[in-house]
Amino acid sequence: MSHFCTQACSDDAEAKGPLLLEVPKGHVTFKSVEEQFKTSWRHTGKRCPPVRRIYKIVLSPASLASYNAYRSAVEARGQFFAAGRSAGNENRRWHGTRRECSIGDKGRTTLCSSTNCPMCCIIRTSFDLSKFGSKTGWGRFGKGIYTSSTSSKSDDYASNDCGSKLTGILLNKVVVGKGCKMLQDSPSMTAPPSGFDSVLAEKGGSLNHDELVVYVNDAIRPSFLVLYEK
Repeated sequence: MSHFCTQACSDDAEAKGPLLLEVPKGHVTFKSVEEQFKTSWRHTGKRCPPVRRIYKIVLSPASLASYNAYRSAVEARGQFFAAGRSAGNENRRWHGTRRECSIGDKGRTTLCSSTNCPMCCIIRTSFDLSKFGSKTGWGRFGKGIYTSSTSSKSDDYASNDCGSKLTGILLNKVVVGKGCKMLQDSPSMTAPPSGFDSVLAEKGGSLNHDELVVYVNDAIRPSFLVLYEK
């Protein structure tokens, strides 16, 4: 599904990326992202907050091209589309991080220039494995990029340094490929087990909620910034 009215509109936006475009309330895209946020809020005793703003993240052409190339390579190996799944077994997953500036507040769409604002850095250049451990110091499944299907889990990692009343998390496109299901911690990992493209850390064992871990920068791209009021 395209989020733009025409292909020309889409091409024009992508040529100007990276940038944020606010999704109007009532638009089918707003409803789709909002519904995923609500239905994946699974923490008991933790109220699901109302979504206030949603922004479509338009990537730079180079960033989009390298992601698409990786997805195509994973698809060629796994033939997921023929089995009724999306190409590369692509899925949408949440990621929470720190927001140093007020990006997204009151329609603010200009990314800040601070190298200490993870939110703007991810929106500008996507995820970077070289930054691994800068916040949490470790990972249950090693040196990877962590996302979850559970919005309330990603909310645990979202924080503000800007005094905003809104909290932001990212909804991302992730090439899952062939995922290796795991239940126990393996913090020394730097890649998925041989023959797999990602790690599917399932609820149970050491986890209360799921995690999806990829170990290649081009396996993930931010797709939406969701702002909600806690």
